[in-house]
Amino acid sequence: MALAALLALAVAAPASADAPGISIQVRVKEAQGADPVPVSGAVASGRAGEDVTVEVKECGSVAPFHADGGAQTQAGGLWSTQIALLATAQVRAHWRGGTTDPVSVQVHPFMTLTYRGPGRWFVWIRAYDFFGGARAMLERQTGGRWIAVKTFTLKRQPSAGVASTSGTVRAKVKKGTLLRVVLPKSQAGRCYLAGATNTIKA
Repeated sequence: MALAALLALAVAAPASADAPGISIQVRVKEAQGADPVPVSGAVASGRAGEDVTVEVKECGSVAPFHADGGAQTQAGGLWSTQIALLATAQVRAHWRGGTTDPVSVQVHPFMTLTYRGPGRWFVWIRAYDFFGGARAMLERQTGGRWIAVKTFTLKRQPSAGVASTSGTVRAKVKKGTLLRVVLPKSQAGRCYLAGATNTIKA
């Protein structure tokens, strides 16, 4: 009864899908690039020790679904694991001869901001794609609002594996001002949500 209820819940959940014998549920619809994304489900056998494979297909990729993680079922056939995504992707689970329908997870690009000397800051983006030529914006926080300071162009960097894009922005701001860099949705492209870095003080 417990297993049947779980499978029914997975079908009803908006971020879930099922196939004969296996279900999948993704707890988030949006994720920060490289952050853990919880994925779970159940298999119809109800047994522990069953192998489940989690497969992903990144937006914009011509490659087929590929394994990105896995899990072994626990009591009742329940399984759970975590995956990390660097682009908006379709996620599905495979067990024996069954494969779930894919579930979409939208991703914000992974961005970091560091201080590089007086009036100079460096932004680094690691993702599935490059953002060379995109326009990012340095912002300052004032009265709880973020105000544009300066727009600058990002450059593609040589990299192996994870795509790397960076940029350096120079601006005069008052000492102690809280800063961040954003990549608007219009510049992020169809495979990403808008991105934002960590915040640092000038």
